[in-house]
Amino acid sequence: MHPILFEIGGISVHAYGLLGAIGFLTVAFMTLRRARTIGVETDALADLIFWTSIMALVGARLVYVLQTPELMGSWRDVVNLRAGGLVFYGSLLVGIPFGSWYMRRRKMPFLATWDVFATAMPIGHAITRIGCLMAGCCYGLPSDAPWAVTYTNLDGVAPLNIALHPVQLYEAGWLLVVGLITNIAWSRKQFDGQIMALYLLFYAAGRWVIELYRGDAERGYFLPDLLGSLLTYSQGISLMMVLVAMALFAVGSRQASSKV
Repeated sequence: MHPILFEIGGISVHAYGLLGAIGFLTVAFMTLRRARTIGVETDALADLIFWTSIMALVGARLVYVLQTPELMGSWRDVVNLRAGGLVFYGSLLVGIPFGSWYMRRRKMPFLATWDVFATAMPIGHAITRIGCLMAGCCYGLPSDAPWAVTYTNLDGVAPLNIALHPVQLYEAGWLLVVGLITNIAWSRKQFDGQIMALYLLFYAAGRWVIELYRGDAERGYFLPDLLGSLLTYSQGISLMMVLVAMALFAVGSRQASSKV
């Protein structure tokens, strides 16, 4: 794999960062294009994307720092994002509350706007996961499957010369499926919030299974003092996301049926 794609003027361009930027631009383009159909002004949505993305980045890094304090020797290690070190669920835990607050402040249609994001976020996330594969982070357990990957580049973080499950590709593939589901459901939705609920439900279910094949144990465990090593951190949050999705379905379905 190629953690560093090339250098410009002595500055290394990392695959993780570049694919993350492409994923972000993909989400921005898709949401800006579709938001017009629900009457959201382009300028307001652009501001929402900008500020929420910053807060989501902070959340993703914060959760990684909390999971791996032994890797943070100084403040420079805390803010160094060039080689990776972001936890997607951290971006949701911070980005969704902040984005919701911002939507309310700007008087934007709350759940309908999240539905727009739910059609784009899986696609952008899938692109970012390719960057994880190239960087050698978020790697899988040892595997003898014919599609296993072996890292030989010393710049990566995955163990070298060991065939591993390409869990990054598993997740990217599943995210594309989730994106297909949410985009098909968009034109058939019965209540605002339904597409976001579908996104959270299907992504969380797939992520829970994919975690079974992850090999980077430093990502930590969910409520270790209570549950020990029963659930990984991401599996625990996945269960929380499923509950949130079910609540959205319950409330939305009740509102939709009351309007009939």
